[in-house]
Amino acid sequence: MILSDNESINEELTRLIKNRCGKILEKFGQIVVAQVRDPKLFAALEDVKKYWKDENRPSLTFFSCEAVGGTFEISQDAALVFTLASSGFGIHDDILDQSKSKHLRMTILGLYGIDYALLVGDLLIVKAWTFANQLIRKTGNPTKIADVLEAYGDLSVEICEGEFMETQCRKKLDTNLDYYKNVLWKEMAEFEACSRIGAMLGDGQPKEIEALADFGRRVGLISRLANEVEDCLNSKGDLLHRIEYESVPLPLLYAAKNSAKNYSEIENIIHRQHKNPADDIKTLLGICFEAEAFEYMRKEGEKQKREAGIKLKELKDTKAREILRTMIDAAYQHLNSLCV
Repeated sequence: MILSDNESINEELTRLIKNRCGKILEKFGQIVVAQVRDPKLFAALEDVKKYWKDENRPSLTFFSCEAVGGTFEISQDAALVFTLASSGFGIHDDILDQSKSKHLRMTILGLYGIDYALLVGDLLIVKAWTFANQLIRKTGNPTKIADVLEAYGDLSVEICEGEFMETQCRKKLDTNLDYYKNVLWKEMAEFEACSRIGAMLGDGQPKEIEALADFGRRVGLISRLANEVEDCLNSKGDLLHRIEYESVPLPLLYAAKNSAKNYSEIENIIHRQHKNPADDIKTLLGICFEAEAFEYMRKEGEKQKREAGIKLKELKDTKAREILRTMIDAAYQHLNSLCV
């Protein structure tokens, strides 16, 4: 759920988002398996359909478009492109991270092996670019679509660059905090693509497009900060796998910088060949709490929320703008609840 259901207005907005995203996910499910005849490949794609329920990217696309005067109908095909591409990139990320399970479920890599996972990810990305033809057919404005695809291409390069930079942070406790935050910023170009292109399809003014692009990137970053905290808290059982095969979570990097003692204790756990899961996780969490690493994460999220709110002030006062504001509030509330 993107929006909080504490108040009736948020319940209404949640229903609106679920209704719209439900349409996108239904279409996503149809396109994913279209023209596929191989039974095992078909089964793998069916598994993708079961777990891929993202609402953030489509919602950013819809409401950014509407915030500048566009419509849901104009933006829904772009939202579908992002949904297809993101699901493929996610599988490739699992291959890079050697994640056979994630978030309490088996991944495509874990279920089918590296060859199938790679090909399924490739197929989803190809389907995304192929479906982009729908944008051209429906808008009847080749120049606008050329601009949209150019923007998406540029941001895709930035996403890949961020992923490449992150691979260089594996098991590296001495990673500079600013460097790692820049990695996260680059990777969230994916969220910027949703809001930027939504605004472009809605014929937003240059100032509006840039404001929404920055807003989308910051919404994504707050969500990513929450993921960093969740991994550190081991709330989905991924912490030890992450410190073994991926970048060190930001709270641990911060805690390590807090004192030489912290650095030594964390380093010892990261590089110890035989780990004691229960004790090691307890030790790492204790270090993070003592160093106030989660308070650091909360403040980072608060800064992003504040900057995102400033960007929204550059838009006209519309229902879509208020929905976007609620999205940033909900993203921050989720992060804040983890950091308490």
